[in-house]
Amino acid sequence: MKNLIATSVLTLLGAVGIGNAGTVILVGNGSSSGPVFVTSSGGNIAIGTRVFVGTFSNVSTLNSSISNFLAGSANYVSTLAALQGNFVNIGTGVTNYGSVSQVAGGGAAFTPSTTQLGFNAVTSLAINGVTANYNTFNGQITGVNYSLSLGTGKNLYIWTASDSDQSIGIVRNANGTGTTAWITPASDSSSVTMNLSGLQASGVMERSEVLLGNVSDFASGSDLIALAIPEPSSASLLALGVAGLVALRARRKS
Repeated sequence: MKNLIATSVLTLLGAVGIGNAGTVILVGNGSSSGPVFVTSSGGNIAIGTRVFVGTFSNVSTLNSSISNFLAGSANYVSTLAALQGNFVNIGTGVTNYGSVSQVAGGGAAFTPSTTQLGFNAVTSLAINGVTANYNTFNGQITGVNYSLSLGTGKNLYIWTASDSDQSIGIVRNANGTGTTAWITPASDSSSVTMNLSGLQASGVMERSEVLLGNVSDFASGSDLIALAIPEPSSASLLALGVAGLVALRARRKS
């Protein structure tokens, strides 16, 4: 009887995904000439800045959040709240999800965390013929049970935000051109590699996979994804133009 009960429990656990756990590997350090994230002005994103990994519950809500942020109708703080409220993290805060493994490298002042991934390394990269140090991230999320919370066949996203210039970047690899798509597998024991190089097809950045951010695609070395800030509206540009004309007339009169 005990053996029968034990066998039944193991069968049940296997059916719901408990006991089978996969690994999600994150690579955002320019390997394979992949792109790296930078601030809106091209500067380094601070070491320790959170990197979100998971899926958005409602794509329409995500698209609205992106549009409102770019239009300036939603500010940085409210957009972050909207994104986080619509996001299911694969590595933290969800039952039956595992821990994050990451190691600081390249002289980065970073304390590895078992609950969240962050920018954790300084990497020397040649970009557009110029070699410089960039803050990057890499690590893995272990013990992931895709079926229990995210479900299978779900698009996985990577996104981050920089407080220094209040900018945000969101990417995915939905079509898998040039690499395996970032999609939760059918088996909980499978692994998923989310390398930013997957955003390239034959060495060219697929801009459609950069949902929020500005791409600099170079002929040699790694590429850059600059986090986005709100676009100046027509009204604000007109106001600046009027102010410039007023200032010019005042100078002429004087």
